[in-house]
Amino acid sequence: MVDALVVEIGSTTTVVSAFDGLGEGAEGTPVGGGGARREPRLLGQGTAMTSVTAGDVTLGAAEARTHLEELTGPMAPRWVLATSSAAGGLRMTVHGLTERMTARAAREAALGAGAVVKYQTAGRMREGDLRRVVAAAPGLILLAGGVEGGDVGTVLWNAARLAETEDWPGARKPIVVYGGNSAVKVEVREILEAAGFRVRITTNVYPAVDELDILPARAAIHDAFEEHITHAPGMERIGEMVNGPILPTPGAVLLAAERLAEAIGDLLVIDVGGATTDVHSITDGSPEIAPLQTEPQPHSRRTVEGDLGTYVSAQHVATLLDARERPEALPPALPGNPGQVAAARRLARAAALTAVQRHAGRLSYVYTPTGRKTVARGRDLSACRWVIGTGGALTRLPGGLEILEEIGACRGGDLLLPPPDARCLLDGDYIFAACGTLLGVFGCECVVALMRRSLGV
Repeated sequence: MVDALVVEIGSTTTVVSAFDGLGEGAEGTPVGGGGARREPRLLGQGTAMTSVTAGDVTLGAAEARTHLEELTGPMAPRWVLATSSAAGGLRMTVHGLTERMTARAAREAALGAGAVVKYQTAGRMREGDLRRVVAAAPGLILLAGGVEGGDVGTVLWNAARLAETEDWPGARKPIVVYGGNSAVKVEVREILEAAGFRVRITTNVYPAVDELDILPARAAIHDAFEEHITHAPGMERIGEMVNGPILPTPGAVLLAAERLAEAIGDLLVIDVGGATTDVHSITDGSPEIAPLQTEPQPHSRRTVEGDLGTYVSAQHVATLLDARERPEALPPALPGNPGQVAAARRLARAAALTAVQRHAGRLSYVYTPTGRKTVARGRDLSACRWVIGTGGALTRLPGGLEILEEIGACRGGDLLLPPPDARCLLDGDYIFAACGTLLGVFGCECVVALMRRSLGV
């Protein structure tokens, strides 16, 4: 008997991790085997290729569990949890009133929840916008617009246009999460539900000018994801595997990073995958830069680079390399021989460094009647004292720590990167995504202990 298995279903590989010593479950019932209190620990991991293209994701999960039990012996888990970025991950479109206000707030909420944002609009949606939304085949739509007490016409228009739209791909229409002006939330729900949409209501993501409130929307998106993912092609049987939360993998990593930051301070997490590279930062920035900011920043932020990965998007990443470093042949999903490993490492390095530079904000200059002024645009990472690598590419290929240390070499110029003395660490046990899911069942203290042990701090 063990406390939990966590199934992480990636775009290329599936990992099953076994954990024990986690204390009590969500309902306060003991989940350990009794006796003296045990330390939280990772018992082992099994890996297999993801089988979503075979029409049943549980095939790869079962193979990964078999691999795990070959190493550890048979296991009877009290909890089976899951994260997924397979089947296109959490595909979303987001819609707001203005590009730099409610639409941006909606995008931050979607990305923080672990979504891949396929299309975004601001203002009233036109026919071309609606065609692009349908073509994006989103699992979820986040509809926002209007500060509290402000505009309602735009969001009502957009709800009505979505309700009139037909020819949605698949057997079910997307779930709509409404995070706009609360004055019309009942009307929005009625319009959309009458057209056959499933609707979740959350608080306004942009309740006042220069004020973001995206955490409730993130939670609503996670709830909706569990409903959506169990009907995605190839994923229909995932509900049979689990008896606890199912989260988008990037959203789980962000949840884990947030809890870890509460214990050790501001941090940056880089996750290089086969299809994308995600960067998560938990920080309010430095006091020196804060007065220069031109727009509000969330405490927790994620960006996803869909063109930076070591397998699905490897062809593009190779073009970022110097011609002398470009591999003659792109590596497979699971590199085997030394040549493939070396090629994958070069791709991982390019993906990580490029993604962090895109995530970071920068100093720039504006000219006013009183002269030139310095302003900060985007994410200020200068207070991040920890730079952490997770995901298969950084933790399982050689040289992951050296790649993280190179981020400091990118300093200089106008980029707002972590300071030179920031400490670089690897998620050696490759458990950050699993830990994000464990937080939904077990206490924060034991999950943070797992992460600290994985990092060696």
